[in-house]
Amino acid sequence: MSGTQPRFTGRRRRLKTHWSVRWSDILSEGVISVGGIGTIVAVCLVALVLLMEVLPLFRSASIKPLNIREVPWISGEIVHFELNEYQTMGWLITNDGTLKVVRLIPPDPEDADAKSMSPLAFEVVKETKLFDDGEVTSISTSTGETDFVLGMDNGNVRVGNVEFKTTFVDPVEIKSWFVEQTDSVSSKHFSHPGDTVIYNDGVVQMTPQGQYRAQNVEWTLGDPVEVSDSAIVLLDHLPQANARSNLGGKSITFAAMDGENTLKLGVVNEKKSLLTGKTKLDTKLYDLPPIPGNDSVPKFILIDGLGNNVLAVEESGQLSRYDIRNKDSIRLAETVDLVPDPGVSLTVCDWVLGRETLFAGDSQGNSSGWFQIRLSDRNDERFSHRNSSDGFALVRAHVFPPGPGAVSAFGASSRSRMFIVGYANGQCSLFHMTTEKHVADLMMPEGGQVGLARIAPRDDGLFIEAGDKIAHFALSPGFPDITLSSLFLPVWYEGYAEPLNMWQSSSSKTKDELKFSLYPLISGTFKATFYSMLFGAPLALLAGVYTSEFSTRRTRRLVKPTVEMMASLPSVVLGFLAALVFAPVAEKVVPACLASMFTVPFAILLGAFLWQIMPQTFTLRLQPYRLWFLTPVLVLGIYLAYWLGPSIEQWLFLGNIKLWLVHPEQGSGVGGWLLILIPFCVLVISVLDVYVLNSFWRGSVAMAPRFTFALLSLGKFLLFSLVTFSMAYALGTLLDLAGWDPRGTYIGEFDQRNSLIVGFVMGFAVIPIIYTLSDDALSSVPSHLRSASLGCGATHWQTTVRIVIPTAMSGLFSALMIGLGRVAGETMIVLMAGGNTPIEDWNIFNGFRTLSTNVAIELPEAVQGSSHYRVLFFSALVLFLLTFLINTVAEVVRLYFRRRAYQL
Repeated sequence: MSGTQPRFTGRRRRLKTHWSVRWSDILSEGVISVGGIGTIVAVCLVALVLLMEVLPLFRSASIKPLNIREVPWISGEIVHFELNEYQTMGWLITNDGTLKVVRLIPPDPEDADAKSMSPLAFEVVKETKLFDDGEVTSISTSTGETDFVLGMDNGNVRVGNVEFKTTFVDPVEIKSWFVEQTDSVSSKHFSHPGDTVIYNDGVVQMTPQGQYRAQNVEWTLGDPVEVSDSAIVLLDHLPQANARSNLGGKSITFAAMDGENTLKLGVVNEKKSLLTGKTKLDTKLYDLPPIPGNDSVPKFILIDGLGNNVLAVEESGQLSRYDIRNKDSIRLAETVDLVPDPGVSLTVCDWVLGRETLFAGDSQGNSSGWFQIRLSDRNDERFSHRNSSDGFALVRAHVFPPGPGAVSAFGASSRSRMFIVGYANGQCSLFHMTTEKHVADLMMPEGGQVGLARIAPRDDGLFIEAGDKIAHFALSPGFPDITLSSLFLPVWYEGYAEPLNMWQSSSSKTKDELKFSLYPLISGTFKATFYSMLFGAPLALLAGVYTSEFSTRRTRRLVKPTVEMMASLPSVVLGFLAALVFAPVAEKVVPACLASMFTVPFAILLGAFLWQIMPQTFTLRLQPYRLWFLTPVLVLGIYLAYWLGPSIEQWLFLGNIKLWLVHPEQGSGVGGWLLILIPFCVLVISVLDVYVLNSFWRGSVAMAPRFTFALLSLGKFLLFSLVTFSMAYALGTLLDLAGWDPRGTYIGEFDQRNSLIVGFVMGFAVIPIIYTLSDDALSSVPSHLRSASLGCGATHWQTTVRIVIPTAMSGLFSALMIGLGRVAGETMIVLMAGGNTPIEDWNIFNGFRTLSTNVAIELPEAVQGSSHYRVLFFSALVLFLLTFLINTVAEVVRLYFRRRAYQL
């Protein structure tokens, strides 16, 4: 028994060990599988969340009919109608000067025949006679503004204002008010959210939160301003929000045409006395000069949003633009034909929001958008024939699909560039001016010519009159200001001479045109990646080659942990140093910084050749410490750059590089060409040396002593350096003589926080990642491959270049791709040192904004669910897809190099 016990115990221990190892393998396999699958699921969930936020951008609009009733007014009776933002009430002015406050009657959801039982669309809340002397012959209003100007049949104009005032009523007060009402008002009609009743000359509505929101209309009307002896036929005015008064009070500028077809410009300044408190109107009238050789009568008269121009438009489409900036010298600036097709007449002409873009609709159903540009910004043959006395010209920037009939009505949104067009056959179409998107179509049930088309103030409803019917629609327009073409292709924005890619997501005014082009952000992402990798990748790869193949073990144990410790520096610290330390210093010594890109490599190579000249016994003894001799060489290269900087600036950059950059007409562009031609010429000379001159060189000096060979190599290096610089200077001179100046391309106006600083700092941040992975990849190459190469007589350098690097190419490529992903997703360094300017040039002296930085800056301030909010998610999705695509391509290339390495 004593002999069998140890054997049994040993078997049990082996079985226990076997099961322990097996369970460890199963557990490890499970943990790894769960981790891998969990990572894939997490990435897919991120993509899904981004898609869920982005997809609504591209959903089509929806229109739902709410109510259709008989028109409650006689044709031509009203001169203007306006809705409130909740679509519960409105106000209208009739031609006899009556202001009516009305409540929109909603259909009774419990009565299927409500439309036939209640034929009226409105219930009059209050009527007010604004004046008794005369009738309204014309009216001028402005989208998004509350003021108006009335033109009278007696030749006067009157300035007024109508506003919706909102208050919230105490529920107790509402209940007591209900008790006092007659049986005609019952709680049956005011018991659900959204219900409305007339209350204190206004309308009260129950909100979804159970509150009672009351709205009333408040109005003012100024004294008559005498303009003409005949009726005012046409009228337009500049809203008070756009006007500027020299008298410190309110100011209104209007243009009018009277019954005698005389065009007049009026400026009314309101001045309030500080002593008496009385208001006095100071009116000045100016006559607009007639058009030479043209007796046609204008059909429309308009003033632009800046108050610089008056437009008189005829039915034939002929537009005459008057420059009114100098009121004492009004002149005809230009004439434009809005309807170039023969036999077609202009039927509608009005402003969209902001009064900068002019909508024109004609009798063939064609629609277009026009705005003013500066001719000097557009050197184009199409505009060479335009005669303009003030240097500006109206251009047709947007063209929309033609409709089924003549354009008969137009309505602009008060919060976006969306507008509705009504046609003679009862159809209406919604468009967006900036993106030219066709949002939706709708058809009135009984057809008829559309006479009135309005978009609710919140873009959530439509109010359309056609024939003898008036209809109310619920509108969900989606995001008409966003299309794929507007996100990635140039868009023609107001005031610009040509279509551009721009990002401007916020503004101080609602009227300003927002710009959501992702191209500058994508360009900035690639720009940051390029300059950062241009600086960091070569240093990291060469450092990995050195520590893996040429340094001693002791040096490698010291250098590698030191470089890896660089990765522990937070990016916010690097960004802080870049913005507040490096950028101000570099701004003072820009020429020296540029010269250091060439003097430092030159000094390192010069030091290498001088090392070869030293006695071999001395160099062998100092072989373990040769890395430390690089320090004085680096100092020498930096000192050379600092010493040569002022001389280079005086020689190539007129003594001031910043002024040289912003004035292409001064000096020559040779200095700029040298920045790109010197690396190019170095590459050309190196290829020429390796493939053409190297065989002759080795055959000539192969038997020379070591010292002689080293001296000849140094002389060859200095000669090639001189030839390289001379070639670059000669090519730069020829390009400059040919009229090709690099200013405005990869170099341009200098900004303190620029791509040069970001490339240096972000390259510094990415060096540890690329270095560590490349060093590991090179170290993992089997040693027998090195031994075989060295045994065949190859040098260490030849073995490294022709054996080790090709074998480790898959790992080196992976290191570059991981570094690329690190740079592409970097946020804080770019945020603090990149300038945050969303531009698309490749100027190394200018800043940029990347996709990741843009999301970090603007997402906290974006309104949830808005176009801006969803476009930011779309930009995150674009960054995700770009990274995914780059990684996929990188993996394919890595596998290719890996298969080639196996063949070795």
